[in-house]
Amino acid sequence: MSFFEQSRYFFNYVLPDIVFSNLEQINNLLSPFWWILAILVFVLIFIYLKQFRRDMQLKYELRKLDNYYLDLSRVYDTKEIEKKLIDSIKLFRAKYASIYELRGEAYILVETNISSQKGTQVAAPLRIAKREVDRFEKSGRFIVTIFTTHSKQYIILLYALREIKKDRYRGFYSLALGYYEAVVNSRKSKGSQVLTEVSKDTSMTLVKLQMDKYKFFKFFVALIMKVTKAKGAKLLTKKGESVFEYKPVKGATLQKTFYIRNTPYKLDYYDDKPLEMETIVRVGAFLDMAGGFMENIDKNSEMVSNYIDLLKFTNEAIELENIYYQDHSLIVQTVSLEVAKSLFLDEEELDNISLGAFLHDIGMVGDLLAFLDKDSVGEKEMNLIKEHPLIGSIMAEPISHIYPISDIIKYHHERYDGRGYPFGLKESQIPMSAQIVALGEFYAGLTGDRSYKKGKSHEEAIQEIKKASNKMFDSSVVEAFLEIEKSIKTKIEKIKEKRRRVAKEEESS
Repeated sequence: MSFFEQSRYFFNYVLPDIVFSNLEQINNLLSPFWWILAILVFVLIFIYLKQFRRDMQLKYELRKLDNYYLDLSRVYDTKEIEKKLIDSIKLFRAKYASIYELRGEAYILVETNISSQKGTQVAAPLRIAKREVDRFEKSGRFIVTIFTTHSKQYIILLYALREIKKDRYRGFYSLALGYYEAVVNSRKSKGSQVLTEVSKDTSMTLVKLQMDKYKFFKFFVALIMKVTKAKGAKLLTKKGESVFEYKPVKGATLQKTFYIRNTPYKLDYYDDKPLEMETIVRVGAFLDMAGGFMENIDKNSEMVSNYIDLLKFTNEAIELENIYYQDHSLIVQTVSLEVAKSLFLDEEELDNISLGAFLHDIGMVGDLLAFLDKDSVGEKEMNLIKEHPLIGSIMAEPISHIYPISDIIKYHHERYDGRGYPFGLKESQIPMSAQIVALGEFYAGLTGDRSYKKGKSHEEAIQEIKKASNKMFDSSVVEAFLEIEKSIKTKIEKIKEKRRRVAKEEESS
């Protein structure tokens, strides 16, 4: 038999017999354990399908996140971004969300999708103390998960029935909140630039009109006449050249010449009776203060204390002109300071709000205060009144490096809904400190008597302030007021009682 025939015989007859024989042996060996093989195959298929499902789910989730980032990058309006952040909870099976901004020592609610209806079993506080954020873990039956920006300026709270894997989504919210923070800061920066440009010409004009040397001294001389009830005054150079005069009334004669220290001016004081020593000392000290201001206008560290005293004295003198406005600044200061404390603002901000609240109407020079005591004010008078925040902010500017209260004074008549003056700012464009002082003044105006009407009670004022929430003031400011209104009522009653006691003593003396 040839090699070819032998090979064909082997592959056709011998090899098949060997293979079938071995397979039969394997089958005989495994047949009792066939179920083990079946289970093994089933487990392998299950593992494969589970991994396949996980991979598909991960791809789907990544695609959703990718689409979310793409949609977010196309939005530049802060309100739209807030809505996008709230809507992101659908990706993680959360039920509700709330966004907060850090202001001072508290996080203030910016946006939420939590309904005010009963039955939600969840509540979003209007503010959360910075020190309490880490302890805010549950609300009703919901578990609260908190994500924050790197700067900790903004946080988002997710409310879910099951715990959310925080580490898994930390990066997602870090990016999304970071984008939101960048847009908000950009808007604020641009808004500030726009305001600066808009107000630059106006401010410079008012400086020239109100605060040049001539107007400055004219203002102070007029104030001296009001405070001391002088019958006339003349401002002259020390060489005797006339600068301006308040023409003496009939019967008034020159009582004394005051030389204004550190300036080339002197003041002739006219009255119909000899001056008492107390009046001489008072006028002299006042003029020394004015001269010191002119000399040290650029020496900030040396003039701050005296200038603050000067502004306070001026403010008190203005209020003395109208019986209905006595203690007005003190009441506004008291209310504002209590609300600021309720908002957990830091000590520096409290100091600024305290001084800014007391001097909020420092721009009410001339006859402006008298206009406010009228039942109706004409358009011309109203336009003059609308200038007082600008004038006041300019008067506070020399101490802005120590007490940045200029913006408080400038914006304390802006409204949350944008219907205020002088710029028509709205919502977050208005500094929180200015909104706090605005609420303090609103309360003082509601509860104060006027020549044409009786002031409202504390309880009536509370109802008016509630109505003004998110219209005149940020709701968080209103909520802070409502939480400590009883304390405010007690403090204001003490101020008014002291004023009544002083008035009674003056009547009896």
